[in-house]
Amino acid sequence: MKTKPIALAALLLVLFAVSLPAEGEKEQEIEKVSLILNWKVVGDHAPYFVALKKGWYAEEALEVDIQLGKGSGFAVQAVGTGKADFGIADAAVAVTGRAKGAEVRVVSALFAKSPNCIHTWKDSGISHPRDLVGKTVGVPAADTQKVMFPAFAAIIGIDPDQVKFVNIDPAAKTAALATRKVDAIFDLYTGIPFHRKAIPADQLVSLLWADYGFQAYSNCIITTDKMIEENPDLIKRFLKASLRGWEWTLRNPEEAIKIMAEYHPLNIEDYLANLRLVMDFFRSDDYEKNGLGHIDPEAMAATVGLVDKYMGVDVTFSVDEMYTNDFLPKPKIELPDF
Repeated sequence: MKTKPIALAALLLVLFAVSLPAEGEKEQEIEKVSLILNWKVVGDHAPYFVALKKGWYAEEALEVDIQLGKGSGFAVQAVGTGKADFGIADAAVAVTGRAKGAEVRVVSALFAKSPNCIHTWKDSGISHPRDLVGKTVGVPAADTQKVMFPAFAAIIGIDPDQVKFVNIDPAAKTAALATRKVDAIFDLYTGIPFHRKAIPADQLVSLLWADYGFQAYSNCIITTDKMIEENPDLIKRFLKASLRGWEWTLRNPEEAIKIMAEYHPLNIEDYLANLRLVMDFFRSDDYEKNGLGHIDPEAMAATVGLVDKYMGVDVTFSVDEMYTNDFLPKPKIELPDF
């Protein structure tokens, strides 16, 4: 039986109406945002490429440009000057930046404790951080550990000026140590798999700052006061997709590294070993209770206090001005079993 012209026209009109947005509802425009990493690509950057690959940023109407970094200080500067919308940076470096005028704020925690570390040769004479006195250390000028070393030096009881620093490129750390151009390097604890490619495992000594009294928040996601005031919804969408990437990565580390390898050439085995060390820094009672990314007020207060006491900067703002949990996903993104 043939459909009558009037009935067909009515049917098409209904279908067209259904396809239109509801009254007052507009299709969300894609927003371009930039994320500057704290470093060249390493294992803990995989979640952002996972979110990109799986379309989770796109689901939040975001087009994210992931940029390589040169240290936390560089990331804080880039975000603070508006050259990047979001950044990965050490929380203490972000506090220092804010104290010096960069209007940056932490909107999500990442590592639950500091992975800052001293790497050296077994025969270097450095078996305790205090042994750095009179030694040469290779580290980029804007690197987290370089910025935070005065605080760590005060904790372990040495004069930071008695340590000689050699400014090197981030990618040159392993080579500088392997060829003994420096006595030690500052790098994250999670860099051990890369250093073992050039230094025998039984000859590499790695001293974690946290084991010697340095307790502060580490890697976190930062943005600006301006972004918080002008586009809070964008922050919520960005964190939802990013933390979704973290949750999936913690469950599927090998697959996450393979996804990142689609964007940057890398050795799967080395980067997977790196990521597995990173994962230990996510084992947190606070995350168990409050979900991924939650910032513990007491831990942030301790971080701000450390900067105020040891870094030679005048912290004139309150702890509450340094961070906010207001943009974390609701419901929370659970810390998975891994």
